[in-house]
Amino acid sequence: MDKITRRYLVPLGILIIGSFVIKLLGSVLPQGIYFSINYALVMIMLFAFGFSLNNQKKKSKNYSFRHLIIVILLVLLYFFDTNIVSIRMYHLLLSYTVADGIIIKLLYVYLGWLFSER
Repeated sequence: MDKITRRYLVPLGILIIGSFVIKLLGSVLPQGIYFSINYALVMIMLFAFGFSLNNQKKKSKNYSFRHLIIVILLVLLYFFDTNIVSIRMYHLLLSYTVADGIIIKLLYVYLGWLFSER
């Protein structure tokens, strides 16, 4: 049962609870700050979902250079997507990808999975 819980129920629970929290905060927070907080919560939820997809039980190393690179990429993607930092080349690349930023959201999931990979 532990393997089933870890493999199927934890990722599903992250998606359900995360979407509930995002919807709840949307009705509580003022519209001015909601966009940044909403996007940060979606980013964290997708990263946690990707992290939970790796169901290996072994303990990972405490720290590696790869973890630092992944965290830097996450912060940069967040800054680019919320227009805190604007780079023309980034927006040009996004214009050639699928609409609604699905590629970036899938990248958050992939980085979460890569972060937990052994």
